[in-house]
Amino acid sequence: MTFNISMHRSWWMENGPGCRVTPVTPPPSWAPEDHRYISIAGCLLEYQYVEVAHSSLQILLALVGFIYACYVVKLISEEEDSYYECNATTPIVTRILYKLTL
Repeated sequence: MTFNISMHRSWWMENGPGCRVTPVTPPPSWAPEDHRYISIAGCLLEYQYVEVAHSSLQILLALVGFIYACYVVKLISEEEDSYYECNATTPIVTRILYKLTL
């Protein structure tokens, strides 16, 4: 994600939904040899919007994962009130699955 604050181009600029990339020939005489000059047309969404949506999805998934991890830690750290189905020798994964089914 660049938000146009660096000299590097966004990956989404060239690979966004519906974008058609065509090389510009000949490149300008002042252009460095290792750079590629292209023209981009036909994008369904501007690449900035795709970057924001992509970042938002990553933040949402991280938040869901963090909340679920906190829940699992809470389950593991709780003391067993009842040993009806599980006892102290039962593996921890079985005890967690047992609590999730209650």
